[in-house]
Parts: sequence; structure tokens; C-alpha cells
Amino acid sequence: MPPGLADAIGPVLAVLGIGTMILIGMKLRYSHLRQMRLDQGGREDVGRLAEDVAALRDEMQLLRQDVSDVYERIEFAERLLARAEPEGRLPQADQGS
Repeated sequence: MPPGLADAIGPVLAVLGIGTMILIGMKLRYSHLRQMRLDQGGREDVGRLAEDVAALRDEMQLLRQDVSDVYERIEFAERLLARAEPEGRLPQADQGS
């Protein structure tokens, strides 16, 4: 190997090594930032979904109450029909006198 070639290769290899380390560092930093954004977005999604589930539970409770009220009215109507006179007339409401 010529004597001047060894002196020229040293700085070139140093520049290539430093450039490689810079690129690797940039890649790691980009990956880290991207992961942080994904994690943060995931937390926001989970919070929003938790709120949606709570709202659905509240709505479900209201629907259950409505169904219960309707069931009570149906039972009342069935009792009235069961007490109906044979001619098909509904009995008169008792008047407190």
C-alpha cells in the first residue's frame, strides 16, 4: 500500500463512521418520537372510548327503566281486561263516595 494512501483513508473512514453514527441516532430519535405520538394518541382514544361506554351504560339504564314502566302498564291493562264484564265492557272505576 502506498504511504500516502493510509494517511488519506483515515480521515475518510472517520467521516464515514461519524456520519453513520449520526444517521443511526437520527433514526432512533425518529422512532422514539413516533412511538411517543402513537402512545399518546392511544391514551386519548382509550379515554374517549371509556366516556362512550359510560354514556352507553347511562342510556341503557334509562331504557331498562322505560321497559320496566311499560311492563307495569301492560300488567295493569291485563288486570283491567281480566275484570271486564262478560259483555266486553270495561268495569267502571270505583268512585270513593
